[in-house]
Amino acid sequence: MLDKARLSPEVKIMTIDLCVWDRCNNSCLMCTNPDRPWPAWDGDFEYDFTTIIKRLEKHKEKINEAESIYLTGGEPTLHPQFLDILKYLAKNFPGQRLKLLTNGRRFIYQDFVDKVLSVTNNLEIDMSLCGPTSEVHDGVTQVKGSFEQAIKGLKNLLKNKKRGQAIGIRTVLSQITYRHIPETLRLLQKEAPSLDRVIVIFMEFEAQAIKNIDLVKINYAQVRPYINQTAPALNRFKEIRFYHFPLCAVDKEIWPYVWRTLPAKEVDFVDACGKCNYKNLCLGIHKGYLENVSKEDFIPIREKIKMELSADFYRPVNKIII
Repeated sequence: MLDKARLSPEVKIMTIDLCVWDRCNNSCLMCTNPDRPWPAWDGDFEYDFTTIIKRLEKHKEKINEAESIYLTGGEPTLHPQFLDILKYLAKNFPGQRLKLLTNGRRFIYQDFVDKVLSVTNNLEIDMSLCGPTSEVHDGVTQVKGSFEQAIKGLKNLLKNKKRGQAIGIRTVLSQITYRHIPETLRLLQKEAPSLDRVIVIFMEFEAQAIKNIDLVKINYAQVRPYINQTAPALNRFKEIRFYHFPLCAVDKEIWPYVWRTLPAKEVDFVDACGKCNYKNLCLGIHKGYLENVSKEDFIPIREKIKMELSADFYRPVNKIII
């Protein structure tokens, strides 16, 4: 329920995750969701409107401590009362930013776009995009035509969004997609230049990713050169973030875009980390990676790097000074 990242006592809870629906119209090979059915944070397997409202009321105090509420799934927009849930949240939690994580396919329908965007201006929508072509994207989702629907949905959202609303893209790197990340970013710059945010995520080794590990498994050494290729173009985006990357996994030019977002219980450090000059700024390593890929991929950074630090715990490096 609570995504506290690596919280120190003075760091506010970043977001509350609300699983709206445990069903999806994609079947992504590296999805972190287990096989259905799975329980919500209170152990209940029901996702009807009444149960969700009771769940929210029960945890209202904790929710009010958070900065935002993330509507997740499955695919949240498939819930038969999705709009009612969104309206309830907007009315009862005005102090929390509402964030929707979606595959975007329902946004091909203009009437649905209009209804969602009219609920509240206090809304962010993060769509998933798995690659720059139908072959790559549909190869991950295992649904033919999902790429075309995602791109159309994205354009509909960008065309109709209101002041205060934000539209972003999340792209998860796996064996199928990582070589295409420079091309994916070029596509977004060309087709969606008004995007508010792009998030590049190194896959987590959980659930469907474990079941399909031979198809999706990657390591940081494979991914690094493709991430580094993107460096010259990163400042062309309004905002771009990299999630689930230890600092030693990318060149220092990428560090100002690297975020700490995983809960402390999900990450660890290896012996080499103790010799690194920048362990205190680093996310650490997802335990799923250590268990399923390698514990030996990490070389401590001994170089003294000039940098400007930020005041943001989640994004510690503001600028590298050359």
